Amino acid sequence: MGRRDSVERPAGQIRGQLLDGAESPAGAAEGVGRSWQRSRENGLTPERSAADAMLEQAALALVRERNQRLIAFALPELENLRHQIAGTNSAVLLADANGVILERHGDPAFSRRSQRVALQPGACWGESARGTNAIGLALAEQRSASVHGEEHFLACNTFLTCAATPIRDVNGQLTGLLDVSGDQPARQLHALGLVRMGARMIENRMLETEFPDAIYLHFHVRPELVGTLGEGIVAVEPSGRVLAFNEVASRHMSALTVHAELDGLLESSFDELAGRSDEWIILRTRDGLNVTARIQGPASRGERVSVPMGRRSGQPRAADVDDPFPALHAGDPGFVDLMWRARQVFNRGIPLVLEGETGTGKEWVARRLHDCSERGAGPMISVNCAAIPDSLAEAELFGYRPGAFTGASREGAAGHVQRADGGTLFLDEIGDMPLSIQSRLLRVLQERAVVPIGGTDPIPVNFSLVSATHQNLAQRVEQGAFRADLYYRICGFRVTLPALRNRADLEGLISRMLAVEDPSARIAPAARDCLLRYPWPGNLRELQNALRTALALAKPGWPIEILDLPEPIRASDMAVAGEPSEATGGLREAEERCMRDAVEAHGGNYAAAARALGISRSTLYRRLRRG
Repeated sequence: MGRRDSVERPAGQIRGQLLDGAESPAGAAEGVGRSWQRSRENGLTPERSAADAMLEQAALALVRERNQRLIAFALPELENLRHQIAGTNSAVLLADANGVILERHGDPAFSRRSQRVALQPGACWGESARGTNAIGLALAEQRSASVHGEEHFLACNTFLTCAATPIRDVNGQLTGLLDVSGDQPARQLHALGLVRMGARMIENRMLETEFPDAIYLHFHVRPELVGTLGEGIVAVEPSGRVLAFNEVASRHMSALTVHAELDGLLESSFDELAGRSDEWIILRTRDGLNVTARIQGPASRGERVSVPMGRRSGQPRAADVDDPFPALHAGDPGFVDLMWRARQVFNRGIPLVLEGETGTGKEWVARRLHDCSERGAGPMISVNCAAIPDSLAEAELFGYRPGAFTGASREGAAGHVQRADGGTLFLDEIGDMPLSIQSRLLRVLQERAVVPIGGTDPIPVNFSLVSATHQNLAQRVEQGAFRADLYYRICGFRVTLPALRNRADLEGLISRMLAVEDPSARIAPAARDCLLRYPWPGNLRELQNALRTALALAKPGWPIEILDLPEPIRASDMAVAGEPSEATGGLREAEERCMRDAVEAHGGNYAAAARALGISRSTLYRRLRRG
């Protein structure tokens, strides 16, 4: 992410330096000056329109076909990021290794403006086409990049704030880019962190499915991070030779390379490790690090669970068998029982419908159901039924034959249904599926075969089905918006996920999610009580974002205070508190103390302190004058 001083720069000052040819303008993000030089060398001018460099539909379909695997692995994370940035006038983008946008998920209001600069599927955002931008800079320099406002080379793009990071395949080659772009007045301090975490999730997912016959080593020096995004992963041949690994693993083992022998990296022999599949063990690396690890052979793939904090290696626990969702709760017995019943039903091939408010974890549950099933080694194809335009829904879901319609690929394309063969099809927001598509889906489910557009021969498909909705499907049936016969076909078992405010383990979830983000983080009692009182309309996603925001704003080494929490949570808490009391008086003193500390930390710059606190400058002046 760019330096903090880049957020506070005077408007136009950096662009003026860049227009004058400055190589490293003060306050600009890393690499922006170099990118401007490359843009000029490519023959671009800042006034040039960005309306070109667009692929036609047929060419885009071909590019998407070539990147099907990347799209399939990225879609769950794109949806996750879309929910995290919802309401921020932003979009999350997936681009291929040439900078061509493949997928775009975001706010409708931002969509209209961003389309005027071709921030949409089919557009190429490499530097040679559109000058300095986050996708182009990340692609050119093979690293994460952030470009804000007037740092963009083309004048028409200066309303954007963008953050992008590479996605690398199991061989370490750049295979795509993940980007968050928005119409924002200031650089978004969390955007680069979000795309980095998203890219790591995609990379780990690709690594874990690349070698079905391999033995996988999952490890970390901190036991609580095994089974999380922060773990190291190494794929090893049955002979003990390394096939691939992720970035975290390389930081734990300095001599780790492809084709290296695992015996040369650990003090334990590989033959000994291979016989301890699915056990938690302590290993010592040749670098002298003690790590907690779990070995997974091909037969145990899909049975991953997080190691509980404080658990000793090799210590069995019945709950590991009875509780397939340890990462999704912190001791709520009702939730555990609900998930246990869902897994039992799903393993019998019965279709499930996940219901619940936005952010209650429906896709997380679907992913875990898939991983724990007999189909866990197969694909999980996630489809957001509300995000597919009606005109493309049939082709996206059921595929098409060569030349089936104008703009169709000459090779044809497999649809989501066919790609789910042997695995799980997850239909998110199924309540928004058009009636015409519902009819075709019903036929597929009845006949267990799909006929692509333009085809005549049915293709057999065999998959498990999980659907999800925040709507009342039975009511949609009564309204005529959802087919009754399809409803009874998909709804073999209903799972209603509880809202976060109704969870018995809310306090434990706060502690667990905070530890995942930063194991050393602490939270003050007043801030914790504020979180416990908040109604959480955005549920788990909102809690995750709130904790990330609080960690970013908290003073290093200090516990999270109330002023570090997002403004809506603080405002809700003040509304609940009502009239001032002795307790609220103490709260006000704590808030004003944090305000003074922020002003001091920013050298008396009230504007910068207010931005860091998430409040307006006038509020900061008023509160400190009154105090």
